[in-house]
Amino acid sequence: AVSAGDSVTPAIAFYRSWSEEFKEFALYLFFVIIFCAVIFMPRNADPYFMAKGIRDLFTQNEFSYNVDFERMTTKKQVMDWFEDILIPNLLPVEDYNGNDLTTLEKQFILGFNKRLGTARIRTVKVKENSCTVPDQLKSKIQECYATIASDNQDTSNYWNNRTTIRNDKVTTTILDVPYIAGADASWYSPATKLTYPGGGQVIELDNDLQNVTETWDKVKNHDFIDSATRAIFVNVNMYNANVDLVSATKFSIEFSSAGAVFTSAQIRCLPLIRPVRVLLGDGATSNASFTFILELVFFGMVLMYVLAEITIIKSHGWGYLKNVWNQLEAINLLLFVVVMILRALSLGYIGNVYDSFGIDNSYLDLDWVVYFAKLVENVNAFNAVLTFLKLFKFVRENRRMSQLIDTVELASIDMGSIMVIILVIATGYGIAFHIAFGHAVTEYRDFAESLFTLFLATLGDFNMDELRSYNQVLGAFLFVTFIVIMFFVVISMFLAIVDSAYESVREQLLEEGGDADEVDPLTRDVLRVITAPTIISNKIYTLFVGEKVATGPSEEELEKRRKEEAKKLAEEEKKKMMSPEMMERQGELKGGDDFKSLY
Repeated sequence: AVSAGDSVTPAIAFYRSWSEEFKEFALYLFFVIIFCAVIFMPRNADPYFMAKGIRDLFTQNEFSYNVDFERMTTKKQVMDWFEDILIPNLLPVEDYNGNDLTTLEKQFILGFNKRLGTARIRTVKVKENSCTVPDQLKSKIQECYATIASDNQDTSNYWNNRTTIRNDKVTTTILDVPYIAGADASWYSPATKLTYPGGGQVIELDNDLQNVTETWDKVKNHDFIDSATRAIFVNVNMYNANVDLVSATKFSIEFSSAGAVFTSAQIRCLPLIRPVRVLLGDGATSNASFTFILELVFFGMVLMYVLAEITIIKSHGWGYLKNVWNQLEAINLLLFVVVMILRALSLGYIGNVYDSFGIDNSYLDLDWVVYFAKLVENVNAFNAVLTFLKLFKFVRENRRMSQLIDTVELASIDMGSIMVIILVIATGYGIAFHIAFGHAVTEYRDFAESLFTLFLATLGDFNMDELRSYNQVLGAFLFVTFIVIMFFVVISMFLAIVDSAYESVREQLLEEGGDADEVDPLTRDVLRVITAPTIISNKIYTLFVGEKVATGPSEEELEKRRKEEAKKLAEEEKKKMMSPEMMERQGELKGGDDFKSLY
């Protein structure tokens, strides 16, 4: 505290003139700006372009008429893709002019992406007779291979001894492929909704094309892809020095137990080694160094907010978390702490494998490194929404700006009942569409996909012709009734509830017309910041020129105008809600004491 006799410096007086609400808002706004800088500074379109080049080369390059990786349907086509697309592009020997490449140039895919280590092929197989055959068909069906599960995976080494006779020459070859547990992380398939374990029979492709070709000839001749095979995964790691990005690519080929083939490609291009290069002083760019420093500053601010929240909870008890905004802030900070832990683990994994980037004759396992890096991005993506939602906590100080939150709060009870109605209707129709069309239409192959497809239908994204082609009567009936009930009735009710709540909020705001003219401290200080450049420029101009630049009306005049406009707006809104008789009576009494009786 400062006594009456103490002098107050202009800096202290300037600081104390700002409201506490504005100080808190300014600090949080700085926090958001640092967060955005950490997110956006290392980002551009390079990861997309790198992934597109890899995707175009390996997955959208046709090896047969109208057949590429994404449209493979048979095991023969899978083998052709390996021989005609994967291996030649993975291990190039000549350029586009047919000129032989040097030993160093052979290590680059597309001429830009340096292979990191060897490529790895992993198969997931199921045990023989992992399912049962009906007694009536046992004489016809000798083998049965079930859908992959944790208890029926074949964990034995693949060994096959085959003798071939060509031109009276007997040749015996042996294919011995070891099973490696935990060779990769387990993988969930979005197409089949199956989880494949990380172990499998593993073949590593070295960097010599002749050796790889001989190995693949053995694989092909020994029927390595057989009825027990449920999936093949190809892992390839690359580094592009031009954009300082590491690509961890996984090509997945699934062989459904029902006979279908599903393909997918995960091409994840990330700046994995930039932080390590900054810490080691290994030629990191100034942008990467500055981003790393900002990230440390950001995490420091997170810890500051966490300590502040802990202090408040200690002083106020757990009742502090009963407020929705406090709950949002707690979740937001907790997720940032999770990001800090994941980021540390990711840097630890990268540091452990960084020295192996220059080794070409062994497989470089980046799966866990990429997993943690992507998990950090996913948590940040979700937390970015919470971070910006917290800004509404500050704008609530201004009643006009808080109309969105007030509307949601007022409508939340009725919206809850409508959501129950929507859930019941969507569940019933989701089951109906899955039963009727799940066997034929991809969008309804399971209940979850059916629900999502119906949601898209409410937004206008649907294929009516496909439904009618499989069942003309039932397809049209289910679709039309769903749209009528859900879109024209239930959604209209939902919008009516929101509209009614908004009108109530507006009416409440108009009823507080007298107080609404007052400017809250936060808005006042924000306006001071906005108008500060103009005021400073005028003072500088006056200092050097000797006369004041016309700046328009003074603050007092502007405040008076705002009050008059607010009162005028309030009167107009009230008139809209009056009946004609009331308006006529108001005209008669306007200016008199009886005018107040109307209100």
